[in-house]
Amino acid sequence: MKFIKIFGALILLQCLLWIGSHIYFTANKSEVLLVVDTSFSMKPDFPSVKNWIEDYEDSSRYKNVTIGTDKASLGPLPELASKDVIFRTSFGKLSEDNLKRLYSHVKADKKILLSDGSLEPKGWDVVAFQ
Repeated sequence: MKFIKIFGALILLQCLLWIGSHIYFTANKSEVLLVVDTSFSMKPDFPSVKNWIEDYEDSSRYKNVTIGTDKASLGPLPELASKDVIFRTSFGKLSEDNLKRLYSHVKADKKILLSDGSLEPKGWDVVAFQ
């Protein structure tokens, strides 16, 4: 009988910790900036990038994800009508100046750049597609 009481207390404690964690992380979501390199050289990798974005969105329960390209900011990821909007243009070349101009004012806990790996700006996590 003592074993059942201890086991029940541990299950109750686990449930309370899970509920507390869920409430805390829901109220304190981390901000993530996700930027896609839409230069012409990345065009063959757009399907892979789209799959990566969809997987990231599925695993980002406690994150507010803002998305943009190296050409323009698009806004919150869940509010996009379609992921295809991200890839509507493919021209030019990715430059660090564009990233600074567009996203230097954005306050994010994590900045992720989806690119071919040719540029690694300071303060960004680069995911390379080749």
